[in-house]
Amino acid sequence: MEKWEKLIEILLDEKASDAERDDAAMDLSKYNDKTVIKTLVIAANDDLTDEMIKASCGESLAMIFVQSDQFEKEIYKQLKGIAKMEFERYIHLKRDDWKTNLHIQNRNIIQKNRSLH
Repeated sequence: MEKWEKLIEILLDEKASDAERDDAAMDLSKYNDKTVIKTLVIAANDDLTDEMIKASCGESLAMIFVQSDQFEKEIYKQLKGIAKMEFERYIHLKRDDWKTNLHIQNRNIIQKNRSLH
């Protein structure tokens, strides 16, 4: 079993402590893997996940994107709440040139609302 697979098990294990799950979410930032990214998004958007863990999932996703030098708009669009806020915070700190990719949904909503009036 790969280390990232064990980290995913911990992150998704509702019997694990919040501290263990949060550490697993942060440790997953070292692995640019489709399964890791998908799991971080799932955990970040799960209503039963603690806010601290959701925040770490969002930050880890941003770290993966920065390390790989690739902004994934479709992944970003799936984030919400504290996970999205932490993702954006990290991007603002590390990749100022990516700021134009942020708030994609907000711009689209504003444009749709303007066309309705």
